[in-house]
Amino acid sequence: MASSFPAESVQTLSGTITAWLPISTPWVSIAACSSQIYAQRAGLGGNLIAFDPLYGESIVPTAIPCLPSEVTSSWYQSNTETTTVLGPTFVCPAAYSAVQTILVNSLTQQVLCCPSSYKLNVPLTGKAKFPSQCTSLLIPGQTLTYQSTTPAGPWGIATTTVVESTAVSTGPTIVYGMHVNGFNVLSVPTLMPSTSNSPTSESLLTSSAPMSTSLPANTSNEKSSLSKGAAAGVGIGVVAAVAAAIMVAWLLVRRRKKRKEAQLSPPMDADRSQPAFEADGKMNGQQSVHEMPATTNMVPGLHEMNAT
Repeated sequence: MASSFPAESVQTLSGTITAWLPISTPWVSIAACSSQIYAQRAGLGGNLIAFDPLYGESIVPTAIPCLPSEVTSSWYQSNTETTTVLGPTFVCPAAYSAVQTILVNSLTQQVLCCPSSYKLNVPLTGKAKFPSQCTSLLIPGQTLTYQSTTPAGPWGIATTTVVESTAVSTGPTIVYGMHVNGFNVLSVPTLMPSTSNSPTSESLLTSSAPMSTSLPANTSNEKSSLSKGAAAGVGIGVVAAVAAAIMVAWLLVRRRKKRKEAQLSPPMDADRSQPAFEADGKMNGQQSVHEMPATTNMVPGLHEMNAT
């Protein structure tokens, strides 16, 4: 049965095409649906089937629909190249109950649903030719009304009563309810920018985050630029240190020379002369020698370089 659904999404993985049909709200429960039962033709086994999505289309045209059309499309698939499944959001119909949940992987769960009064018989996780997952046993003395037909005749009402003795059976004693199974796929968590470099955060990143792949390159460039700056600082620091040593030597020589001259000449008035250094260690209009290695605005000082 070909149907079109607005919420349908198609996924192709390794050549396999999957059509997803989400069911996010439970299909309403209708009491009359539990009595929509028919018996297969004799050539097909004569089994009693309940909750068939095609019951109203193929057997009783006036019957009310008991399951959403998405279930019909997932059960009766005419396109052999595409697998139609219920999901990635799925809930059981209101008249059904979840009888088993299967963990497919860390992000996917398959939910198996049976009519509320039926029991889990055999879990069916793929395409099924017969609805053997959900069964309901008829108790002795129970009378059941269902639709039946002959190979050449139309559908009509039939009645059967389960005999008290289990040794003799005059009809079916099991009703198979059409199962409704679907998948719930959890959303992949969206990562926000983080200052943490923990491996756990990195393992959650997907290939769709190009920012993560560009980070190593940027880090490498940053390290490279810092290395060049450090090299320049070393060179200038060495030059400044040599210049400082030369100036200190020159000042010492000059100071000794002045001391000798002072010993040979009379003392001068302090108000008429200025000492080479002030009391705070600074030269007039100049920086002191220990401040000279401090660099210009373009290059960091030697002591700053060592701190990096």
